[in-house]
Formats: sequence, structure tokens, C-alpha cells
Amino acid sequence: MIGHVISDRYVVQAIVGTGGMAVVYRAFDKKKNRIVAIKVLRPEYESDEEFVRRFSREAEAASKVFHENIVNLLDVGTDGDMRYIVMEYVDGQTLKDLIRQRGTIHPDTAIRMTIRILAAVDHAHRNGIVHRDIKPQNILVDNQGRVKVADFGIARLKAAQTTRIDDGTGTSALGSVHYFSPEQARGEVADEKSDLYSVGVVMYEMLTGQVPFDGETSVSVALKHVNEAPKSMREHQEGISVALDEVVMRALCKDATKRYQTAAEMAADLRKCISHPQGGFVKYPRDPEEVEREKEERRRRRERDRRRLRRLVTGCVALGIALMLGAAAWYFSTTASTYLMPDVVGQEQMLAQDAVEKLKGTVELAYSYSEEYEQGIVIEQSRKPGARVKFSAPVTLTVSQGTQWYYLDEYTGQKADEAESALRAQGVAEIDIEYVQSDAPVGTVITMKPSAGVQAKDTPVTLTVSGQRILVPSLTGLTLDDAESLIEAEGLVLGTVSQGYAADALPNTVVAQSIAANSQVLAGAVVDVTINQEQQVQYYPASKFSVVVPLAGSSVQLMMTSPSGDIREVYQGVLNTGTYRISLSSAEPGLHTVEIYMDGVLMEKQRIDFE
Repeated sequence: MIGHVISDRYVVQAIVGTGGMAVVYRAFDKKKNRIVAIKVLRPEYESDEEFVRRFSREAEAASKVFHENIVNLLDVGTDGDMRYIVMEYVDGQTLKDLIRQRGTIHPDTAIRMTIRILAAVDHAHRNGIVHRDIKPQNILVDNQGRVKVADFGIARLKAAQTTRIDDGTGTSALGSVHYFSPEQARGEVADEKSDLYSVGVVMYEMLTGQVPFDGETSVSVALKHVNEAPKSMREHQEGISVALDEVVMRALCKDATKRYQTAAEMAADLRKCISHPQGGFVKYPRDPEEVEREKEERRRRRERDRRRLRRLVTGCVALGIALMLGAAAWYFSTTASTYLMPDVVGQEQMLAQDAVEKLKGTVELAYSYSEEYEQGIVIEQSRKPGARVKFSAPVTLTVSQGTQWYYLDEYTGQKADEAESALRAQGVAEIDIEYVQSDAPVGTVITMKPSAGVQAKDTPVTLTVSGQRILVPSLTGLTLDDAESLIEAEGLVLGTVSQGYAADALPNTVVAQSIAANSQVLAGAVVDVTINQEQQVQYYPASKFSVVVPLAGSSVQLMMTSPSGDIREVYQGVLNTGTYRISLSSAEPGLHTVEIYMDGVLMEKQRIDFE
């Protein structure tokens, strides 16, 4: 094929990749004067209906998406019996090759790359496409570090598809077993949450250098996806934050209802990992059975309380109506609505909170430094022990934050993320990081304020850090959502969004950015964008339109009806005697009716042609 010209247009230059059903070539597009990638169906599969259908499905899926982080479709065609798809050429390597070269990828880089992958997946999902084969081999990284998702060969549009697992007997696997979701491994229909599971596997491999499940056969790997829980990434690799581990573990949930439900939701938590590495923000959806169990337990408690009340009332009747009424009145006014406050000072917070809540009390928590009590111990309660407290009245438990003093180490010359983690572990309330350009390695602390020594935890610590230089991406032609995703993935911040107009640009796409593409800036730099607003074509009267006012001080109103029936006021004002030329315009061409009212009386109707 090398040197062959496909459809008298594409000159084949070299093989850049091979797959089970197709070969990918680098080629020169003579018509557009550019380098492209051409995927050609292998000749032995030209008569195989299944492979032809899959090849056509890839072209159909690719035609429905156009995104900064997707290898975009350029052309589809046949040359004789040869079927081919033309795509943009990515000068780089697969993510799989990058992982093999580096062993692992730095967490911050992995986060930003994964956010770009999720942006592509989210775009596909919003266009009704489930990729079903997300894996590092299908993710390309160009020479500038840009990420693009490729190969929609087994993507599902609307029709349901199942998965076949290779068990060593010659059965082919649809997709790649190391990156399957549990439902795919069981042969069930893959949906958007299946893609997010695969993204979780890819991220696991990026961070640890290995997949969460491996085995001697495809079937053994598939069974592990279904039955085994993945090990924490922190067991494989140091330097992975708790937050990042929590995000990936949720993506790898066996139960699809517990996973992230959208790519945007997962990307949002990944962004939090950078600013909150200690974690604690990953929330799982509640199990419907769990909610039902809680409802049933509350129903049983109410029934139990009603039975107790009935027994009490029955006993009181035996003592006489007067005694019963008095006892019932006292019970409902005092005992039934109050409890005796226990002494919880000195107890651990959770035990103290449980002790009050078991008595149906309402707890509010406050926190304060203490030199007497360790962190997490109750140091004060707002209600004295033995006091009778109404159920509805809140009780404030003040919990110790430990001593307010700590020793601030010297972090100059150390990595900023390590310094920040150490400070948070010390309980420092406010940590400010200021990035500056410096000859020091990126991410190194240059200065810190205050100086090393004993400090109060509520004293802010400012670290001046050698900033990461980021290449500003080109945003031109992207929608606002896609531009914002790309900006955030690069470690930048979206600033002001303004409106503009460019005749050669699509509506609602970026036409200008405040920092030029390919400029080098510090991480966290703010990028303003201008969004193109579609300019509506305006039509004007074929001849000049005038109004004659016979009386001074007349209130003049013009009402115009367009050919489509739209009625609107086009002029209102008080005029003196004379002839006035009034400018009119319309979004529609053709004959319009203009009604002229003076002092509320219809004086005239005119038919005016707009062109």
C-alpha cells in the first residue's frame, strides 16, 4: 500500500498502526494539502458482514462528534472494494506507549490528561454515543501533550450490543478485557457508566503502571472485574493522594449505580483533588434498599411508641379519670417531650453525639482549640448534666481541635505539594500559594511567610512557589463548555465571557481569547473569551416611510405586522405638526402592514414592502 493513491487523492506514506479489523496509514491529502490518517478495512474482512457493519458503525459514530479531544472524522469512502475512513493525523504516540516509557505518570499530569479524556467522553455521551472501548491504546497524546480519544469501532449508538470474552477457544473479545466494566464482562449492555469505569481503569494504570486486574486468561481477568475489589492505588505507588485514590475507587465500583453517573461529575471531583488532596469529598449515591430500610425502621419506632402510649393510658384509667388526666397532661407536657441531659464532657465526639441523639436530642457542633483536651474530645456542653431538655431544643457540643500551637518547619527548597500536605496535617487553617516565574524547578517553594518557628494554627501561611509554565491552548471554534473544560484541564482559569461577532465563525463559538494561543503563562492564569453571536439579517423598506402629523402635540404610535403575523410596536412618541421620516427594519422580508395611531385613534394603514 505504501505509495498507493486512494481515490486519486490520498497518497499512502507509512503504516502507523494495526488492529484486528483494519490498518491505519499516514497519508498526504493532495486536495487539502495536509497529512491525514486513513483507516483501511483489511481485505479478508471485506465480505464479512459483521466487520463491515462494525467499520461502518465507527464511521457513523465518528461523524456525530467533533471535539478538541477526539480524533475527528474528515472523510469516508470506498476505492473499488476497499473501505476507508479518513481522520485527522495525530503526530505523537498512544497513552499505552507513554505509560510503558515512563512507568507511571505524575498525579497532577494524570489528572489533567484524564479531565481531557472525560471531556471527550462527555461530548460523545451527550451526542448519544457510548464508546465501549476506552483504553490507553485508543488514547493518543501528541508531541505537545494534547490528548485525543480515538477508535469508535465498537461504539454503541442506539442499538444494544453485548460483549464476547476470549476464553482461549478462538472466541474473539469485543473491546479489551483489562478495561471492561463488570457489566460488559457479564455480557450485558454497556452504557455511559461503563465508559467511566474504563476511564477509572486507565487512570489506575497511569498512576501505578499496572491495571487493577490481571490474569493468565481473558476469562480470569473478566471474573476479577465482576467479583474482586481493586487494591488501593496507594498500596502500589507512593505520592498518590487520598482524594485521587477515592475518586478512582468510586469510578471502579462494581455497582454501576454507585459509580459517577456522568463524565462531568467525575471531572469535577478530579479538579477537587488538586486543591483538597486529603479527600473526604467523594460521595456515593444512597442505596434504595438502604433508604427503604430506614423508612421501615422509623415506621416500627412510631408503632412501638404508639403501643407504649396505649399501655400507659390503659394503666392510668385504672387509677381514675382525674389521675389519668393529670398524669397524661404531665407526661405530654414534660416527660414525652423532654429528656435528661447526660454528662458528655471528656467523651469522644461521636460517642457524645450518639448519647444525646439516642435520647432524641438535637445536636449542634462547635469547634475550639484546647490545651487541656486532645483533638476530637468534647470540652463543653451548652446544657448542664441532669437538666431537662426539650427534644426540639438544640444542644451545642464544643469539640476540641487540639492545641492551637504547632512548629512551622522550613519548607524553602521543598516541593510545594509536600509542604502543603504537611501543613494541612498540622491543622493549619489557611494556606495561600502564590506562583511566580523562577529559575527554580517547577513546584519548588522559594519563600514562605511567616518564618519557621512556633506559630498559631489560625495564622495564614503563604508559600511563594516556582510556577508551572503552561502553553495556552487555542480556543477558537470551541463552544463555551468545551473551551472551559480545556482551560481547566490545562490548569488555567476561565475569566470574563463577552459577546462578539465574526462573520466567518459559527454561532456560539469562541472567536477571541485574552491570551494568545501558544503563549506561555503560569498555572492559574485567567483567560477571557469572546463568544460569537449570530447576527440576524435585517430587512428595510423598499421606499422611504413618512408620517404626516396634522396637530401639534400628537401622541404617535406605529404598530407593524410582519408576513408571519408577528405584531410589534416600532415607534412611540409625541410629535408637533409636520412630516416625519421614520426608520423601520424587520427580520423578515416581504409585505408588512403598518398601522398609524394618533392620540389612540387609528388614522391610517400602509402596506410596505421590506427587502
